[in-house]
Amino acid sequence: MVNGSFKKLMSLCMFFGFFFLIMGTAFAGYKGYVRDNVIITPQQLKALMDKKEPKLVILAVARIDQYLKGHIPGAIRVWRPDYEPPKNKPFPFEGMIINRIDFQKFARRLGIDNDSIVVIYDHKYDATRLWWAFFLYGKRDCKVLDGGFQAWKAAGYPVDHLSKGKPKKVGNFVAKDPLPGWTASMEDVWRAKTNPEIQLWDDREWNEWTGAKLKHGAFRKGRIPWAKFLNWKEFKMPVKKGEKPTAFKPASEVLKVIKKHGMDKNKHQIFYCQSGVRTTTPIFVLYMLGWDVSKLHNFDGSWIEWSYYKENPVVCEKCK
Repeated sequence: MVNGSFKKLMSLCMFFGFFFLIMGTAFAGYKGYVRDNVIITPQQLKALMDKKEPKLVILAVARIDQYLKGHIPGAIRVWRPDYEPPKNKPFPFEGMIINRIDFQKFARRLGIDNDSIVVIYDHKYDATRLWWAFFLYGKRDCKVLDGGFQAWKAAGYPVDHLSKGKPKKVGNFVAKDPLPGWTASMEDVWRAKTNPEIQLWDDREWNEWTGAKLKHGAFRKGRIPWAKFLNWKEFKMPVKKGEKPTAFKPASEVLKVIKKHGMDKNKHQIFYCQSGVRTTTPIFVLYMLGWDVSKLHNFDGSWIEWSYYKENPVVCEKCK
């Protein structure tokens, strides 16, 4: 009896173990992400376009030369100056996000309503910056096209070169007050120096980290002394071999990056780059993984702001 009961118990354990394994796989989100409602595939976007979804608004975050070389049909072009304040109004440097009222005007000009299905794509890494901005001001359901324009072309879908996407109307989007903590301040970065519950990450290229390169807009070379290096590209992969990394890595690969760098989901994560654009790549990915939103912070001023103030210390290996 004992042996028979034990065998039955083991059989049940194996059955339910296999069942939950299958169910877990079945309910895993796109690429294994928990929050996959903010990412969309070219196939899904094409399906929305084919059925002429009336609430669809496609935004191409692209320079004019990129847009004219080819864009998704109907996509409305936007670029960084469209959602950044002019220099000295009020910041003495470039790259910050505009205030709530101005962002609301920006979104409405694009024909965006509160319930619009907004799909954002880019050619490199700008789409998540605009996603982050919409999230900041209360629209939490914008979607980023996985793989960007490269993935759209690779899927063999139509590309427009002549006609420009235009808003169908003026939208009624109502921007909410900025999400507390979604933007990190310079004071928050200073706190990271002595607070063990905060991890500070530099998401730029290696030559910027070492001070070998000074990008336009920054005032000094180098890095914040207590930051750790975490290149934004570690969270992405190319659509095709030899292309820029525009597609997001599967969650399983991102977990390896997290382990490699010792990122702790229980601690506050502050990210900086040149102007708060590349930072949004890891923020977007960690959000999809299900990390606590209140612990993900984008230093919007990033290196431009930090380098502007001479009293802020820097480490510059290549300056000597």
